[in-house]
Amino acid sequence: MGLEVAHPSEELLTARTLAERLKVRPATVLRWARNGELPSIRLPGGAIRFRADVIEDRLDSWSSGPRPASVLSLAPKLADREENHAS
Repeated sequence: MGLEVAHPSEELLTARTLAERLKVRPATVLRWARNGELPSIRLPGGAIRFRADVIEDRLDSWSSGPRPASVLSLAPKLADREENHAS
């Protein structure tokens, strides 16, 4: 995980919130972060957060190009997300 400094105006998501949005378990989101598949920020107290704009960009790249094997199961969910995003 790369260390990033968050700006106060950026939306930071918890693993639980991101998992709910992706319809996966929080443990899955944390595993993707540990494996470097999702960029994350570690706060001074040790908590992990995800920048919403960076995650959105990563999901867009996964829906339009090669994806890590661990997220292939998200393909139908990403397609649904694209349909909802286009409306």
